[in-house]
Amino acid sequence: MNIFTSPPPETPYPGTSNLGVPTRIPFSAVDEAVHLLETEAAPWSIQMEVAVEGRLDEGRLRAAFGHALAAHPMARARKVASRPAEHTDQWEILPIPEHDPLRIVHCADDAELAAARAELQSLAVPLAEAPPLRARLARHPRGDVVMLNANHAAMDGFGALRFLYSVARNYAGDHDPTPAPPPQEAREYPERLATGSFGVRMRRRLALAEKLRDIVAPPARLAPDGASGEAGYGFHQVALSAAQTRALLGLDHLGTVNDVLLCALNLAIAGWNADHGQPCGRIGVLVPANLRPTQWRMDVVGNFSLPARVSTTPRDRRSAQATLRALTSQTERKKKTGMGTALVVGLGGARRLPLWAKQTLVALMPLTGNRLVDTAMLSNIGHVAEPPSFGPDAGRTVDLWFSPPGRMPLGLTLGVVTVGGRLHLSFRYRHRLFGPDAARQFVDRYVAELVAFTGGDESMRLAS
Repeated sequence: MNIFTSPPPETPYPGTSNLGVPTRIPFSAVDEAVHLLETEAAPWSIQMEVAVEGRLDEGRLRAAFGHALAAHPMARARKVASRPAEHTDQWEILPIPEHDPLRIVHCADDAELAAARAELQSLAVPLAEAPPLRARLARHPRGDVVMLNANHAAMDGFGALRFLYSVARNYAGDHDPTPAPPPQEAREYPERLATGSFGVRMRRRLALAEKLRDIVAPPARLAPDGASGEAGYGFHQVALSAAQTRALLGLDHLGTVNDVLLCALNLAIAGWNADHGQPCGRIGVLVPANLRPTQWRMDVVGNFSLPARVSTTPRDRRSAQATLRALTSQTERKKKTGMGTALVVGLGGARRLPLWAKQTLVALMPLTGNRLVDTAMLSNIGHVAEPPSFGPDAGRTVDLWFSPPGRMPLGLTLGVVTVGGRLHLSFRYRHRLFGPDAARQFVDRYVAELVAFTGGDESMRLAS
């Protein structure tokens, strides 16, 4: 596998030369929370990638990245050097990026494509330079794949997808609408959302208290299998067929398809631990919520997602239907309080602390037994009606993959997106938790639990 086969051109960014002077803006509470969790060993990277049937022209793609960077200020952001006594980090929005993020990698087969994915997503993208993302154009016999690693402190999954849409539209010569509302106005939205009526504020404070009570009931940990001391991430990706996806989406049950996905994950974790002789009491799964309002739910590059926790006990898991009822009840309750906004309230209070104190609190988390760190994470972007298209000459867009990062002892995350009538599941795992064979076995177990709801065929199309 030859990764760095094409050097960056002298002027890689057409369209970015007249964008004004650098602008400084403070980290939002969400930016700050994510940034504090990142380490070199566990990069806080957002995986977003799109596969096409044909071939992409390198020069056109590089130009398309330049136009996309010009369109989205947070894609040109870098972190300003800060002093420990300061209370908030600052972003500096540059008029032009400092580095070309795109490299070309040639992959002879699925194994080399998987290695390129793991290499990219295991890279800690430095925030001291712009742009806060890295990309690969992976050449593969079945067609090209555009891979994106965006530092999560700069953007969430929806933001990374919106950036990728800009790249694809510019490559195809299509119109790329200006994001609305303006970025600075959008960045203020989560904090405004955290305010509200007295009743809403009280429910959110109760949700925070519930999370703190979990200190006395530590979450279950996935039993390791085939683990190594290697840093970074591995991946195992599965796409359901259109028929299987229709069967899953057409289930008659309380709640949403996300509740079914969560149920299968809880049951898979419990079964996995039972097979490995490891206790499995309370399973806690983080579910990131998109805080964007409906009118711009898929728009604006930035950080607008915060997690809420749902959990099950052994009693909840006495049957699949009991597990589904328990999870549906929790997600419905959290929607009423505003999933994720309770955490905005708590983060707002921490803003008064100096940076050194916040960094110390994160560093001390292992001394608590990581009781506030959950078992796993499931993040669902939802249904994408039209995937990013690079135009007719690039061929049809065949796959779209996404996953969030995780930090041990939360060593497994699952990213979900429904596109082209098919559910795409990207399992991301830390090498300190699973080896490749163990990851495949866990995914097989998850698929079996998921398909059991539909009574369908367990055979799935596996991706590299």
